[in-house]
Amino acid sequence: MPKILKLYSYFAFFAFGFFVMILSSAFPRVLTDLSIDYLYGGYLLIIGTAGYVVGSLLCAIFAHITGLKRIAVGGAFFMMLGAFMFALSKNFFEIAAADMIANIGAGFIEVAVGSLVGAFAEQKASSLLNRVNSLFALGALISPFFVSAFIKFGLGWRAVYFFEAFFASIAFVISFRLKEPKITKEEKLNLKLIFSPALLIIDILIMIYVGYEVGYSSWISTLLVRGRGINITVAAISSSVFWMGMFVGRYAASFLKFKEETWLFTIVISSLVSAVISMLASNIYLAVFFIFLSGLSFASTYPTIQAMLTKRAGGRIGNLMGIFVLFVGVGASISQWLIAQVANVEGIFWGFAMIPLFIAFEMMMIVPILKRRKEYGEDAHK
Repeated sequence: MPKILKLYSYFAFFAFGFFVMILSSAFPRVLTDLSIDYLYGGYLLIIGTAGYVVGSLLCAIFAHITGLKRIAVGGAFFMMLGAFMFALSKNFFEIAAADMIANIGAGFIEVAVGSLVGAFAEQKASSLLNRVNSLFALGALISPFFVSAFIKFGLGWRAVYFFEAFFASIAFVISFRLKEPKITKEEKLNLKLIFSPALLIIDILIMIYVGYEVGYSSWISTLLVRGRGINITVAAISSSVFWMGMFVGRYAASFLKFKEETWLFTIVISSLVSAVISMLASNIYLAVFFIFLSGLSFASTYPTIQAMLTKRAGGRIGNLMGIFVLFVGVGASISQWLIAQVANVEGIFWGFAMIPLFIAFEMMMIVPILKRRKEYGEDAHK
């Protein structure tokens, strides 16, 4: 993989991860500052996800026309612009607009990096994608500490977005030196391939996974504050332990060789066990330990499913990755809406309880894939 692509991928995904956790870590304070309830808080999260969906949908339709380099440049630009708008926002509507724009950039970055890595390093895609995604986890790990410190010293959670804009601007500058892979010039939008059973199953798997990952990372801080009575600064730091597990798990997985389907089933089982215990644990130290194990278990699920796609995509990687990321946005939207609805009616505990249900459904989806691989071997990829 070209060095300039590595640099762009690392900085773009670090900025992406840092961005994702700012709002989530400060969420209890955001609800108070804007005088909104769980339902409107959920709408705010969904608006951001809508931007992510729009970005990925544009990529799915036009990737074969624009090329992947322009998508990479646009992704860093929109994320940088959205971060500045967040920092200067004064009300719910300005924050919602900033969230929409920054997440359009996030959708572009997700498609660009996944497609470029898949195009340049198809055989090592799983390892490289785990390493790139570990930078996302590192950004998400560091972000809550910034939020906690800024709130503690009276600077406010909005000011953290200036740091986000700085990281995104580095990726933006680097993006102009990227090279377009030859494979993307041969792409054509192929609806028959997009809606083939094998690819649809992969898209549904990622939709479910992102639903429970986003739900967990977005609401765990609120569960600790409003469900356990933990101080917001402590909860923000405690929730970052989840991303510590994500970082360690993804970086470690980048050195492992495994059959994607078998590995996926193993880590989803581990995810279910650790998520349930972290939700039920009454002791804060036990809860934090299993929050870390949840991150460790969740860690390589996304890159593993993404690698399954790159092995089947061929020359249409940009368009197919756009559809893949579109399902990512749909999964996040459904999860945020459902958790917010249930939490608003039944309380935060029952809202958070939707997450283990998503994981259990993911586990059931993987069983037929394992059986098919056992019966047909490598032909099961087709």
